[in-house]
Amino acid sequence: MRLLKQFLYGFFYLAILVSLIWLVYSFEFKPAPNCFDGKKNQEETGIDCGGSCISCEVQGLKPLSAGSAEFFGDDRVFSAVAEVKNLNADYGTKSFGYEVNFYDSSGRLLISKRGSDFIYSGENKNIIEAGIGITNGIPDRAEIKLINPGDIKWDNKKDFFADIPKLENISAKIENNQIVVSGYVMNGKSLEFSRAIVSAFAVDNAGRRVGVSKTESKIGPFGTWNFNIFIPINKDAIKNIDLNATVKSAVIEALK
Repeated sequence: MRLLKQFLYGFFYLAILVSLIWLVYSFEFKPAPNCFDGKKNQEETGIDCGGSCISCEVQGLKPLSAGSAEFFGDDRVFSAVAEVKNLNADYGTKSFGYEVNFYDSSGRLLISKRGSDFIYSGENKNIIEAGIGITNGIPDRAEIKLINPGDIKWDNKKDFFADIPKLENISAKIENNQIVVSGYVMNGKSLEFSRAIVSAFAVDNAGRRVGVSKTESKIGPFGTWNFNIFIPINKDAIKNIDLNATVKSAVIEALK
């Protein structure tokens, strides 16, 4: 009987000690609920989303993806293009980063360039890096990859202006062994476009893309932008260029 009492007293004191340790841990050491603890707490509507955390809609967005790159070159000047896909119908981003790498036939990295772009909701668009001079080797392939696609800040499609400026009076000509695509953009709105990007492909008579380039500017309220796109192209391809198809390839994207 005495042994049983000692056991019960010991168990009682142990329970008190465990309770005190738990209380100290809960108030002093246990992390406060947050948006990254894998739990549905602090008025969240889902696990780590809703309430004071990121909306569950944004949390469930699909990341951007970039396809394989195509590259063009003439002598020592090269360009690369790859398609980026945004599968989110209601969200785009006003800024994402990318990296363009050119490699020789042995896999050696010849040059690397970084840039940034934007993409509309539900859009497939081309990332273009053009006119890159390479003197330390001959590129065999190009790669375009996204930088930290999981860290992108998403914007609702309502934050993008749907009625962007249009391309006007577009023409194309061959000049100094390159293709020059010209025209103008007129902003008929009272708002400013912080980035307007016009791009075009050089297209041959067989409908093949044989070169690419782009140009970029800011357009103020009711402003006009006269642009020229200089597309470097292989000398052997110039005689087969379809200027009409080249003109039709020109597109504009703008960000307010």
